[in-house]
Amino acid sequence: MQAFFRSLTVGAFLCCACLLSGQTLEELKITATFQEQSIPDILTSIQEKYPVSFYYRQEDLPVVKRSGTYEAAPLTQVMDDLLSGLPLRYLVYRDYGIVLLPAAFLQENYSADFYETLDDQAAGKTVAREPDITVGDLNSLRPTGKALIRGAIIDAQTEEPIIGATVFFSDLDLGTATDADGTFEVEVPAGQHEVVIQYVGYQEMAALVAVLGDGELPVRLDKEAINLKEVLVKAEGVDVNVESAQIGVEQLDVKSINKLPSFLGEVDVVKSLLLQPGVSTVGEGAVGFNVRGGEVDQNLIMQDEGMLFSSSHALGFFSTFNPELISFVTLYKGNLPAQFGGRLASVLDVEMRDGSFQDYRVKGGVGLVSTKISLEGPVAKDKSSFITGFRSSYSDWILEFIKIPEIQRSSAQFYDLNFRYTHRIDENNTLALSGYTSKDRFTYNELFGYDYRTLMGQAIYKKIFSDELFSRLSFTASRYESTQLDLDGADASELENNITYYKLKEHLTYTPSSDVQWDAGFSTILYQVDPGAIRPYGQLSQVITQRLEREQALESAAFLNANWKLSPALSIAGGLRFAAYQFLGPKTINEYADPENPSLETLIRTTTYGSGKVIADYYSLEPRLSMRYRLGPNASIKAGYSRTAQFINLIANTNSPTPSSLWQLSTEYIEPLRSHNFSIGYFKNFKNNLWETSIETYGRLIDNLFDYKDFADLTINEQLETQLLSGIGRAYGLEMSIRKREGIVNGTLSYTLSRTERQVEGINEKNWFPSNFDKPHDLSLVFNYQPTQRYTLTLNFIYGTGRPTTAPIGSYQELNNLVVPIYSDRNQLRVPDYHRLDLAFTMGQSHKLTKKIKTSWTLSLYNVYGRDNAFSVFFTQRPFGLPKANKLSVLGSVFPALTFNFETI
Repeated sequence: MQAFFRSLTVGAFLCCACLLSGQTLEELKITATFQEQSIPDILTSIQEKYPVSFYYRQEDLPVVKRSGTYEAAPLTQVMDDLLSGLPLRYLVYRDYGIVLLPAAFLQENYSADFYETLDDQAAGKTVAREPDITVGDLNSLRPTGKALIRGAIIDAQTEEPIIGATVFFSDLDLGTATDADGTFEVEVPAGQHEVVIQYVGYQEMAALVAVLGDGELPVRLDKEAINLKEVLVKAEGVDVNVESAQIGVEQLDVKSINKLPSFLGEVDVVKSLLLQPGVSTVGEGAVGFNVRGGEVDQNLIMQDEGMLFSSSHALGFFSTFNPELISFVTLYKGNLPAQFGGRLASVLDVEMRDGSFQDYRVKGGVGLVSTKISLEGPVAKDKSSFITGFRSSYSDWILEFIKIPEIQRSSAQFYDLNFRYTHRIDENNTLALSGYTSKDRFTYNELFGYDYRTLMGQAIYKKIFSDELFSRLSFTASRYESTQLDLDGADASELENNITYYKLKEHLTYTPSSDVQWDAGFSTILYQVDPGAIRPYGQLSQVITQRLEREQALESAAFLNANWKLSPALSIAGGLRFAAYQFLGPKTINEYADPENPSLETLIRTTTYGSGKVIADYYSLEPRLSMRYRLGPNASIKAGYSRTAQFINLIANTNSPTPSSLWQLSTEYIEPLRSHNFSIGYFKNFKNNLWETSIETYGRLIDNLFDYKDFADLTINEQLETQLLSGIGRAYGLEMSIRKREGIVNGTLSYTLSRTERQVEGINEKNWFPSNFDKPHDLSLVFNYQPTQRYTLTLNFIYGTGRPTTAPIGSYQELNNLVVPIYSDRNQLRVPDYHRLDLAFTMGQSHKLTKKIKTSWTLSLYNVYGRDNAFSVFFTQRPFGLPKANKLSVLGSVFPALTFNFETI
């Protein structure tokens, strides 16, 4: 409303400045008679006879009649009589005109700077040179004559925010610095000013800025002494959801992740994924996440070019990824670009950032159960840099406050460490070396537990051949080890399994024009799996040591992908991936009389294959296509199809895999999973891309799906194929979301309606039944309130249908009085629905140039109303009665957390 009134005022001033000079309004005398006339009619009659102009909004003038006779009366007296008793006032400006405005608006104090700026604009005042940048307009000019300038300073190459850059108005001797988001805010007088923006290692920017009113001043700084051809843009455009040809993509804003409510104060990338449409989990304490009904192992989780087999710490409560070290996070749901493969459902692509080549920085946080710290800086300035981050938990003390003896005798600990060294060999060649290690240990009531760790090393060599051609060659070596511990009794044991892989990948990017980009390359992965070894734990254990043979396989692929903008309306992203898989010796293979239905009863012989001998091989031709048709500047429709294959699977017949679940290679009896993925969606933005909306429907058909026989034995089983049943699967659903990108109030609302089903020979009479991850309704809300740069209040709410379960529906009694339960068909019942509310409040510090350390506090409440969500429902048989249902809840109360964050500037 005030913007309109200021516009009205400014318009009047500009017009009056051109119309009149000479007699002042104080000297103007009015002679007139009015008989029951409206105020607009009276003003019009005066304006027709005398040299004065009136400016007002018609709707602001009340419908009243006025009468009066005036003989050479001052104009000011006439105006006072007309407006007597009305909520209006008038403003006389230099005797050029009169503006009628609501009284509340004119209560503001208009300074000399305000009027001076108006005069300059009205007179068309000239300056020595034209301004380089204009900020705001007269409509937003404050009565004080000052303007509030907000902006963001980012790296022109990486699009990352530049923290601690200085913004200095040299003629005013006034300045400020950017905060952790690269943003700044400063109030300056209206007029023309010289501004200088600086940051070490970047080219200085000096410009003449014409400040007319409140406005934005975005700045992109180029690095000094760095070849600008090495540019890989990863940031989103403001209309990326409408413009991008790729369907089913979610870009996670790392800054927004840091503001979300967190469990015990630890920011979590994976938990942030669960707020996206189509992404869910079976509950607290579950390892991994499910995308569009896919299983946990059907997600390819990548840190740079390395694959991770565990995405979480502490049984799913904390993320594997350290958010302080992340450059960007992208989730591809179903329609995967051809450069990705080996999984059915999705790709989570997490790119780590390089350390600063200019300055040393320390950043960290101290919470109730964990601490994190990161350090970065140059090894040789402008030539090489490092970045490292360490996180560790110390949560055992909090378990002692839970008045449950079993919990008090439990323990949960983890740590992880990242390191990255980047060296610029010359302007066209860059080498990055990185390492990652993590370790988790969990025990429950001194009865059982899990111990698992990851070791990974990578080398990435980037080369610029020309402005159009770019190469990324990488080598990764990784090992994932897990141990399941049974700590008590005669069955006390350690059950171990691990997987090692070596991966080589070459990825070429060719961009002949702004409308075409080609990606091509190859990859090869050597897997080495130790599927299981068990040994006794403790002196009382009666367990016999056993070890299964090591397995190995080679998975190779070649890919070609293109992004092609055929016209302003039509874009295509498509390609082809060819994958070849070989299961290799040495290995002893079981042979069955009926290879299609292997069983212990039909085992006839074993055959031993030598080292490197091909035992089984599979090939997969995988087309990928996604296209976008633009329906105008703010809307588009997209459609996509992809064929995917998966050659390595997680063996777990529980509702949620555990860290010790076995990764199983495809063999001659266990064929690779294959799927057809379809999707189509409509995307629409409103109010200059401030609001984003989308509705997307998808379908997935899965071949060669396997499930488990009832009471399957998967532990140290040399005939694992005899415990599996083959089948097919399907998943389909509808995803809807609405998002407000910016503003004091912003956030996202997402809803998914979906089904995930399977049909397996030998289960439920081969009828379709829900999978363990079938959740028909899934809703998430993220609400952010940020009245200033310092304070942020964030709320998120999650609701989901309870997952399927199998339960006893009756019983019968044997002759020996043994009661035997009768179970329902598999997954025909459901646990109670899941819902949870979380809150977080972040308080930062003010931005001052003299500050060398920036601090902030985050207070979070996880599970605000203490919802006792069921992770599972299990049944116990009561003597001479029906089975009793028991609900297992991992978290059943509110969990507060306070985290202190710090960062050097």
